[in-house]
Amino acid sequence: MMKNEENDLASGTFTWKIDKFSKLNAVKCYSEVFVIGGFKWRVTLYPKGNKVGHSISMYLEVADSSKLPSGWTKYAKFSFTLVNQLDRILSKTKDTEQHEYNEDENDWGFTNFMPLSKIHHPSKGYLVNDICIVETNVSVRKGDIKILDNETGELMDFKGLGRIDLAFHPLLEEVCPSQPSLIECQHNRSRTFVECAFTTLGRLLHFLKTTKVKDLNQDSFERLQILWDELESFKFDLTWLQPHVQSVFGMKNMTGRVDRMRDDVKILENEIKRRRLMLAAAEVDLERAKEDLVKAEQGFKKIGDVDCVIGYPLA
Repeated sequence: MMKNEENDLASGTFTWKIDKFSKLNAVKCYSEVFVIGGFKWRVTLYPKGNKVGHSISMYLEVADSSKLPSGWTKYAKFSFTLVNQLDRILSKTKDTEQHEYNEDENDWGFTNFMPLSKIHHPSKGYLVNDICIVETNVSVRKGDIKILDNETGELMDFKGLGRIDLAFHPLLEEVCPSQPSLIECQHNRSRTFVECAFTTLGRLLHFLKTTKVKDLNQDSFERLQILWDELESFKFDLTWLQPHVQSVFGMKNMTGRVDRMRDDVKILENEIKRRRLMLAAAEVDLERAKEDLVKAEQGFKKIGDVDCVIGYPLA
C-alpha cells in the first residue's frame, strides 16, 4: 500500500477472548459489537467450520445491517489473527483487500481459516486453558466515515437555520447562547451549508460529551481529528473550543504509552504461561524418571547382596 493510501484509512483493532472454546456447541457464535471508523462490526465464528467440517470459519459482519437504509454500502479491508499464546510469532493472520459490503452481502471472511486439528492440539499454543484469542483489525476510508451511533435520523428545525438531527438539538441549545457567533456567522450561507455545519458541530459536541478518557484509543483520535477538520471548514469561530480539543489530542501520547505498557504486560504474561507449561512438562518427566529409578533399583536388589565384592572365578 502506498503511504498516501495508508493516511486515507482509519484503523482499529478488536480483541475477542473466547472462553471454553472446546465446549462450544453452537453452529456459529458472535463477538460483541465494536465500533471502528464510526461503523458497527462484529465477528462471526463457526467453531466447527462452515460447511467444511475440518477448519474454523471466520467472517467480519456489519452488525447493524438490518437498520441501514436501502442501497447502503461500506468499504473495508480487514485481517483476522488467531493468537498463538505461547509464541506470538507463530500467530496465524489472514487479511483481505478492500471489500464492498452492501445489503446483499453484509459479511465477508474466510471459510478455511485454520485446521481444527491444529487449533485443538495441546502443544500448538492456539488453545491455552481452553481459551482462544482472535484479533480483528479493520481499516475504513476516512472519506466514508460517518458517526452513525447516536443519530436518530429524525430531523427537526433548529432555530430556523435548517433541519438538524434531533439527537444534537440539546447540545446545540447548550452552547449557542454562550457562543452567539456560531449562528451569526451562518446567516448568509445556504440552507444546505448551514445544515451540514451544525450537524458536524453536533457530532463533535456529542463525541466530547459521551467519550470517556479511559475509552480513548487510536480510532477515537482518528474520529475526533476527522470531525475537527471538517468543522473548521465551515468557518465557525472555534477559539472557545480549540484549547479543549487540543488538550484531548495531547492525551494521545499518554494513551499510546499506556497501550505499549499494556502490550508489554501481555507479552510477559504469555511468556509466564509458556514457562509454566514447560515446567509442568518437566515435572511430569521428573515423576516418570523417579518411577523408572525405583523400578531399576528394585531390579538391582534382586541380584543379591549388593555389598559383597564382585570377585572372579578361579577355575
